[in-house]
Amino acid sequence: MSQIIAIKSKDAIIHDIVFSNKKFPMYSSANMAKCDVCGKGLDDGFSVTAKSILKETGFFCDVHLNY
Repeated sequence: MSQIIAIKSKDAIIHDIVFSNKKFPMYSSANMAKCDVCGKGLDDGFSVTAKSILKETGFFCDVHLNY
């Protein structure tokens, strides 16, 4: 998908969206979330919560979430 914006005058903007039929590969990955402190996760019966600290994301289990 591409967008074309053309400014014809001070009062008019033409916005056109063009959809492409070309296919492109999309890559993604996923990992099991585990506590950064003890390494326990859902398989061990703990819930894992993501928490941002100093612009970094950390994962913490029930025990280490409030430390």
